[in-house]
Amino acid sequence: METITLPATLDSLAQISAFIADATTRAGLDDHAAWQVQLAVDEAATNIIQHGYEPGTPGAIELSWQVASRQLIVALRDHGRRFSPEDVPAPDLAAPLEERQAGGLGIYLMSRLMDSVSFTFDDQLGNVLTMTKQLVPARGVRVIELTGRLDAVSSQAALAQVSAALSTGARQILLDLAQVSFLSSSGMRGLLLVRKDLLALEGGELRLCALQPQVHEVFTLTGFTQLFAIHQTRDEALRAFGQRAP
Repeated sequence: METITLPATLDSLAQISAFIADATTRAGLDDHAAWQVQLAVDEAATNIIQHGYEPGTPGAIELSWQVASRQLIVALRDHGRRFSPEDVPAPDLAAPLEERQAGGLGIYLMSRLMDSVSFTFDDQLGNVLTMTKQLVPARGVRVIELTGRLDAVSSQAALAQVSAALSTGARQILLDLAQVSFLSSSGMRGLLLVRKDLLALEGGELRLCALQPQVHEVFTLTGFTQLFAIHQTRDEALRAFGQRAP
């Protein structure tokens, strides 16, 4: 377990960020998952700094991390005011901005960014916030980012990356479509051929992620959402590998 203790001041946030960046790198998280952990820890530390101790009498934050049971486990400890998340109302994200109540957003973000978030309090140990992030078994998964248009002109060249990956032994492929702005029937046919070639191989698995709304609509209109394993984020898709795609 790695541990650091710092003053509960805003000046400590840079050191906290560096400490957690090192943790996510050593744990083997991808860039997106590492960003999620960074943001969750920043939200937690900022809450402690701004609300945990009496004004003018800052205490300390103890931050630790370890890898166990295929999880990155991060814990923050402080000896400030006793804290219970039940005392903080959930943010009303549907309300107009000018009508939203302050508070609660940091806890909400932590719960969305991490796989688990738990709070405990002990008279001796103080407030302890523990958050976990599942480690993605990325070994063997080839991530290919497609960009621009997938149409009659460009789809063949774009999907050639997949053929090249297959020729070098890749069998689990994730196509990140976050930067694909246009998908035509020609592009869809190309994706179908990729799927057919990959699933014909032993251990072959194809997943898609981060589709823009107009691209996802093409999948919906054609009914191909039933054929392809589609995920909202890259991290979510990487977690799903090992469960055979449709």
